[in-house]
Amino acid sequence: MDLTGGSALSIALTFAASFVLSYYYHAIGITLGYHRLLTHKALKMPKWLTYLVVSGGYLVLMGGPVNWVGVHRLHHQKSDQPEDPHSPVQGGFKHALYGWMFTMADRQTNEELRRQVPDLLQDKGLCWFGVDHCAEQAKMCLAFCVLFRFVILGLFGWAALLGNLAATFIVFWSPQLVNAVCHDKTQGYRLFDTRDESRNVWWVGLMALGEGWHNNHHAIPRSAQHGMAWWEFDVTWLTIVFLEKLGLATDVVRPKYPPTRLAKVNASTGKRPLAPAEDDEPAEEPAGVQEAAKIETVVIASAPVVPDVAPVVKEPVGAGER
Repeated sequence: MDLTGGSALSIALTFAASFVLSYYYHAIGITLGYHRLLTHKALKMPKWLTYLVVSGGYLVLMGGPVNWVGVHRLHHQKSDQPEDPHSPVQGGFKHALYGWMFTMADRQTNEELRRQVPDLLQDKGLCWFGVDHCAEQAKMCLAFCVLFRFVILGLFGWAALLGNLAATFIVFWSPQLVNAVCHDKTQGYRLFDTRDESRNVWWVGLMALGEGWHNNHHAIPRSAQHGMAWWEFDVTWLTIVFLEKLGLATDVVRPKYPPTRLAKVNASTGKRPLAPAEDDEPAEEPAGVQEAAKIETVVIASAPVVPDVAPVVKEPVGAGER
């Protein structure tokens, strides 16, 4: 069924609708599904909804979710250190953008990958898409992605297919730009003085539905909310809040002291308030997340664009982050 109907207007509307829906479906699959849900355990969702959301990431060439999470948790543990799989500080821009994809088998053995994800290895549905760095799982992902586009073409026509392909191109490169740009100390700004070079970059934040507020994420990795200042628009967080209202997202991890509250404390006292360590970790964390956890002291830095807030926060650096 071709929805274009032949007229220029209908073709344009079909393209636009396909682009917007595809962008949201695929981007949320990465940002909510692969990242905040599977990697950081920042919330819980029903199994059927988890699979639906994660499918958006898989069908935009992200590879198997177990593989993706294993790499990302390693990134958090070794952020901007020599062992970081995709740090521009260590390997340069091109390596962080795409070069790392071709060398992961050398940077992380399959045994190390599985050690990172004992929680996900219990999910046979996720494991079916691969649990290692072998080429076969990448080829299978590519085959499913091609088949998915043929289905779009057959059901909705070529305008819908072009809309999906345009969205796919942008969404695929969004997390790669988080890797390459949001760890470049010449870009963006920092609310938190973390041990790595993570940055908040506004245009990546918009493009990647909130993932570009990357310094915030590295400071409080288990938080489901990445945009913390009022200007840091986070579509993924808004989606999580909406799902929570519907009862489809539970155990949502929030920062204990959001910037608005800290600003009020600072304004009323004129001092640099000391915030206690976050206590929002779950009672039982998957072993992979436990192994990844380290204690890191982070300090909200004074930047020209940041309100006069400078609390010191002790925060567990959980598994993986981009």
